[in-house]
Order: sequence, then structure tokens, then C-alpha cells
Amino acid sequence: MKKEVGVWLREARVSDGELLASYFLEDSHFTSLPMDAMTQTLYEVEKHPIMILKEEALVGFFILQVGIGVEPYTDNPNAILLRAYSIDDRYQGKGYGKESMSTLKPFINEHFPQVNEVVLAVNHMNIGAQMLYLKSGFYDTKRRINGELGVQLIYSMDL
Repeated sequence: MKKEVGVWLREARVSDGELLASYFLEDSHFTSLPMDAMTQTLYEVEKHPIMILKEEALVGFFILQVGIGVEPYTDNPNAILLRAYSIDDRYQGKGYGKESMSTLKPFINEHFPQVNEVVLAVNHMNIGAQMLYLKSGFYDTKRRINGELGVQLIYSMDL
């Protein structure tokens, strides 16, 4: 019998600062720490910081972005960009990544009903993330962009 992981998603608030500050990533080479990402979103209404929660524990984090910031990744004006995705080191390997990906579509459909595509850029060297995204319904668009850390593969998922 498969045990349900039971994560849920909600937009982060300024009052979540202590929880976000306690997030632990030993290697943030391919992503941003939640507190840094949250700080960057405070004055950008098109970026939405999303917390992945198990009960009240913060197990993961990502940003959903709409608007002009999505343009380098797709021509679709109804797309949303998934960025800065990570799972806290203390919770990795427990199914939270896979579970959070399964809750992504319903969350976006509820909070962003105009969106019909999710896009993301994943570093060509980040094989673990690529596997998670592919297993979760994303596909490789074969588009590439150059990022700070090299080639970024553009993945997409239809909603």
C-alpha cells in the first residue's frame, strides 16, 4: 500500500519570513534560497513565491511568474514560468518533489485560471531535476537558452 505524502501549496507571505529563513540547502548552485527569492519578489507583482508544505513544515519552495518574464521561454501569452524550484535538504528523497509536482496543475488551475501552459528552464547538468520534471509530465521543447551556469533546457507542460 502506497503511503500518501500529503503536501499542499500556498503562496508565501511576509509573515512566513522565519519559516523561509530556516530553509536548508547545502548546494544552491542551480536555484535560489527561498528567502532570497522571496525578497526579490516583494516588489514584483508578476512573481508569486509558493511554499510546499507538509502539515506546517516548509519542505520545498518555488516561484511562479506570469507576464513579460515568461517571454524568453515561450510565445504563449497564457503561460506561467516555474522557477527557483527546490526541496529542503532535510526532506529530499521522501517523495515531496514528486508530490508537489502532482499538486501543481490543480493549484495553477485554481489560482491562475487563464494559464494553459507551464514552462521552466533547467540546467543541462542538473540531471536529477530533469528526471523529476520529465516524470511529472513536462516535455523537452528542444529550445535552449544560455544562462549564467551554461545551457538551459526549456521544458513545458500543457494544462
